Amino acid sequence: MLNRARLWITNIQEKKKRHFRRARVSLTVVYRANEPLSVRMLTADKEIQATMVDLSEGGMAVLTNYSLPQSSILLMRFTLFKIIKEDVSFYGPVSITGEVRYNTMVDKDLYRLGICFIKIEEQDKREIANFVQIASNLPKANNKNP
Repeated sequence: MLNRARLWITNIQEKKKRHFRRARVSLTVVYRANEPLSVRMLTADKEIQATMVDLSEGGMAVLTNYSLPQSSILLMRFTLFKIIKEDVSFYGPVSITGEVRYNTMVDKDLYRLGICFIKIEEQDKREIANFVQIASNLPKANNKNP
């Protein structure tokens, strides 16, 4: 019972730490390690494709094959889309500088990076906020088999 109470308190504290609403997504993001030099060498100073799994005005989480340490600085690009009735329009590419805040191993050679945005244009921030608001209000997919 005590462990369950601690878990409940921890979940509340984590939610309070978040400043922005998050949306679960599955979007392609391309990043290049900028700092430190050791991380640039680890990634061969090339652009790397990853999968964004959540997004907010203040940051994102991505799945990647590289174990990047906290405080690594990444230059990232991705494209957002809007669906209005049956029309799809695109906004982007969005270019953002972010800092790795956490790195968790998900599977062998697969890591989840939590990235905080440290340089973002105001227009891009507004577009992300609009995207997150719309994505958060979409009905959840029903994965039950018929």
